[in-house]
Amino acid sequence: MRRRERTRILVDGDRALARSMASEVESAFPVEVLDDPREGLVMVKVRESAKRQQFYLGEALMTSCRVKAGDAQGLGMVMGDDRQLAFDLALIDAAFSLESGSIDTAQWEEQLRAERVRIDAEQAREQAIANKTRVDFSTMEVEL
Repeated sequence: MRRRERTRILVDGDRALARSMASEVESAFPVEVLDDPREGLVMVKVRESAKRQQFYLGEALMTSCRVKAGDAQGLGMVMGDDRQLAFDLALIDAAFSLESGSIDTAQWEEQLRAERVRIDAEQAREQAIANKTRVDFSTMEVEL
């Protein structure tokens, strides 16, 4: 599983999953915080649809953290001001970078796949609710 997909699941999913994975890393390795979790601003780049040109829409708040677990470094970034989640993401990132077999990342990937299935089902349910309220103006009759 790629880092981007793993991070997306951990951010969108149950925070208890990220916390339990991070706790496992903390108990298995000495952890050194290289950059404390802190907030910052990032520019939001978007592409406008007419000319397909990119421009900066504005700034967004994000929280980042860098840690070292064992001999691997990890980086955690999350939109908003969730310092605990940024720290947890950094620990998990470091664990996936470790060459040591003391963390069973294969089991983690199974948990992440199961969480992705749950997230997809929840999003489908929410989309179905939204689709019930959709109005199709092309089928409406116009009275003159």
